Amino acid sequence: MTDGAKEKLSMREMLKLLLEIQGYDSKLLELEMRKSFFPDLLKQLKDEIESLEQELSQKKERLNEVKREIDSLELDLESEKNGLDTSQKRLMKVSNNKEYDAVQTEIRTHENNIAEIEQRLIVLMDEQETLEREVADIQEKYDETSRVNRSRISEIETNAAEIDGIIEKVRAERDHLASKVSRRLIRKYDMIRSGKQGVAVVPIVDRACGGCRQALPPQRIQEISAGKLVICENCGRIIVDVEKLNKS
Repeated sequence: MTDGAKEKLSMREMLKLLLEIQGYDSKLLELEMRKSFFPDLLKQLKDEIESLEQELSQKKERLNEVKREIDSLELDLESEKNGLDTSQKRLMKVSNNKEYDAVQTEIRTHENNIAEIEQRLIVLMDEQETLEREVADIQEKYDETSRVNRSRISEIETNAAEIDGIIEKVRAERDHLASKVSRRLIRKYDMIRSGKQGVAVVPIVDRACGGCRQALPPQRIQEISAGKLVICENCGRIIVDVEKLNKS
């Protein structure tokens, strides 16, 4: 549609359309604001799952390390006990003091090694028991958090998709109305709206501008009532007589 075709509408009719367009723009703004919260919320939910997953992985890894060390120490303990048994048997067969002293040294070495290994095993087994409890607790928390958060993530993603669909529909309806208004007026409307928190068209309220409450002279009120384009000299918004526009 050409600008010439658009001008066939009266200013009153175009102002009425602007009021409708502003309603669509307000709806779009509300939808975009609702949607803007989704990324942070999704990140929070996913981070919570990931944090528990990492904690669980670290605890399991440490538990496996402890178990491997216990297995290794148990083998060392068995070896030391076998060595101790062998040395004790040899002690019964020694034939001189020098050999006796050497075997005694072996026995003390085995006994010291056994004591150190057993002490280390006590520490590790306590840690294993603690880790197993922690892994069980974290696993339970992870399972529940994952179940709840993934359900919420799915819900949010569905809502986001639905909002995208609504936004697309509202924008199409808005653009259809805008196509009927002169480009010059739409540009003016968009420029005013961008600098006035999304509100470019305001009603007369008690013989004053509905945007800034600046009192209007009688002549301006008559022009507004007649459907003329009137810009508030104070706040720069377009002022309309909503009641008369709705009747037209």
